[in-house]
Amino acid sequence: MSTKNSPAQIREEILRLLSGKRRSISLKHLLRALNLPRNQRKLLARELEKMVQEGLLERTGRKSYSLPGRPGYITGTIQGHRRGFAFLRSESGEEFYINPRHLHGAVHRDQVVIRLTGGRGRRREGEVINILKRGQASLVGTLYQAGSRFYVLPDDRRVAAEILVSRRTLGSARPGDKVVVEVQQWSRGRQPSRGRIVELIGPPGTPATEEKLFRYKHNLPGDFPEAVKQALELLPGEEEIEAIAVAEQRRDLRQMPLVTIDDEQARDFDDAVSLELLDGGGYRLGVHIADVSHYVRRGSALDRESLDRGTSVYLPDQVIHMLPPLLSEKLCSLQAGRDRLALSVLMDLSPAGELFHYEIFPSLIRVRERLSYRQVEAQLEGRGEEYPLAHPELAPMLEQMDLLAAELRRRRLERGALDLDIPEARIELDQEGRPVSVERRLQGRSESLIEEFMLLCNEVVASCCTEAGLPLIYRVHSVPQEEKLASLQQILALLDRELVGDMQPLLPRHLKKLLERSRGHSAEPLVRYLILRSLPQARYSAQNEGHFGLASSCYCHFTAPIRRYPDLEVHRILKEYLAQGELTPRRRAFLEKRLPLVAEHASERERAAMEAEREAADRKKAEYMESKLGEVFPGLVSGVTNFGLFVELENTVEGMVPLSDLEDDYYVYHEKLAALIGERTRRTYRLGDAVWVQVVRVNPAEGNITFALVEQES
Repeated sequence: MSTKNSPAQIREEILRLLSGKRRSISLKHLLRALNLPRNQRKLLARELEKMVQEGLLERTGRKSYSLPGRPGYITGTIQGHRRGFAFLRSESGEEFYINPRHLHGAVHRDQVVIRLTGGRGRRREGEVINILKRGQASLVGTLYQAGSRFYVLPDDRRVAAEILVSRRTLGSARPGDKVVVEVQQWSRGRQPSRGRIVELIGPPGTPATEEKLFRYKHNLPGDFPEAVKQALELLPGEEEIEAIAVAEQRRDLRQMPLVTIDDEQARDFDDAVSLELLDGGGYRLGVHIADVSHYVRRGSALDRESLDRGTSVYLPDQVIHMLPPLLSEKLCSLQAGRDRLALSVLMDLSPAGELFHYEIFPSLIRVRERLSYRQVEAQLEGRGEEYPLAHPELAPMLEQMDLLAAELRRRRLERGALDLDIPEARIELDQEGRPVSVERRLQGRSESLIEEFMLLCNEVVASCCTEAGLPLIYRVHSVPQEEKLASLQQILALLDRELVGDMQPLLPRHLKKLLERSRGHSAEPLVRYLILRSLPQARYSAQNEGHFGLASSCYCHFTAPIRRYPDLEVHRILKEYLAQGELTPRRRAFLEKRLPLVAEHASERERAAMEAEREAADRKKAEYMESKLGEVFPGLVSGVTNFGLFVELENTVEGMVPLSDLEDDYYVYHEKLAALIGERTRRTYRLGDAVWVQVVRVNPAEGNITFALVEQES
């Protein structure tokens, strides 16, 4: 995250700016885009000439440059595979295959430049020509000894490299122990990777070791550093909040009927909502977000730690907070009955949900009641006596919120937003952290209500900042690639030809129609999953590239500053603008240089958190299924590979049926048909098929479940 202008960093930024652009960029434009002082013009010119000589750039004019046109050069992140090969994922979400011999020392998570070497469609190939940035300096693995030499084999099989370590760095570590190794030199050609042991984790299999291994594997933070703890002691307490609001002349909204609506297990509350009916019809919707920026000042120890973490991580048995609990669970959490500092967005809407006016301002709020999704759902369904409100007078407001949310959802879907609504797992744990139930969690009206209000608020804030010309971190989602859609079309045609029917070829605008057509179909959940898999991952960017999935031309994250750093950054920019009416040229230049770095870092931390959350959930699911060994369940074939079938149960648990366990015939994998076909019986297992499976093996440590297919009468 350093902003120093070293030649290596200048080179990295040049390649990033030019990646994916068809046009050339002048030296003058590059100087301005990189925010370099004029006295560094010669340094930039020298670096550009070096890159031309190395073949990384080509000169398109006397003082203009571009990436070479043929073959193409692409910048992105390496996604390693345990079998040795890798893929490059570009910033636009495209993927390119890289043969092991063309990695040239690049490993999983490295940022690199590749040269396209051939292939077409889904099998475009490339060769690494420059490693811009190493993705990880330290790795966790097992210490081994071979003769007089010691080496560490990384636990992450996507990093296909053994690391030689010096005997001097072993300390008390013994062969078989889990250790952290710092890589000092990555392999090149026949030269092995070399490093040193920097920490002994412990013998494998113990709870303490497994906990540390999980954190290291996903680069999750530990305790907050001492500098942060000291900074917390200097923060104003709850008793000072009202005085702060008066001094800052915040609007007092404490008499407004605000509520929070969250899951029963929620511990931090970023957002509260309110609703008032306007004279003559229509609504005044209020979305009130915790003002974290008042406590976490840019450049402070708190800010540096929050930026480094990037996001909170929600595991089944714990939360790894972005902010210390004093802020995330107390001072910034919108607890019922307590005064809190907030940023409020009041939006006036017609009865049909059309926005015609809004205002944004710092406020002092007090939540009337904390409500749960289950509680609000019961109210909306006429079962209020099951989960009674502490303030019954709020019931009419909840009913009006439900009506408004339905109109907002209707308008959003009409403009082309995708209604994916992928079910999630709800994992319930006992006091010892053992899973006692795993259920499919479907989104109800209460969750949809909050989602619609937050989506609208995020759009309003993004539009406000964009219209004012402010630098911003946007939440962007690219249009899916033609190759991905072609592959999706082939698979869906195998499920049911009528699904794709007249959509030849399948285009991005067809996805909404495809979702509507699959509604009620037996394979509806699978169709939604396949469409989701064909979409690029949403990310953060300092450039407004729009959000395809939401059909939004301008979108940002604003509503969760307790758990997402980009939201906190947006709060700061917006508050500065509201207070001063404009940004100074110096502040604007600072933000234009800082925000791309923050956006990239936040996207990386979000991906790491998602991987950790997914693996932790899989482990708990496997632990839960240990008690189901021998039991039989219905499921759907969710994946077909050359090594077996993946089957998902109704409760979202997924397991594999190994190809080697299918003993009634010799099955052959047909990639184009997405099927396994028996040579003798011609029995076929395809994506979306309904099957019955028995739980035969479980490995909670790795989150793996093995099924066996069984015959079952209808």
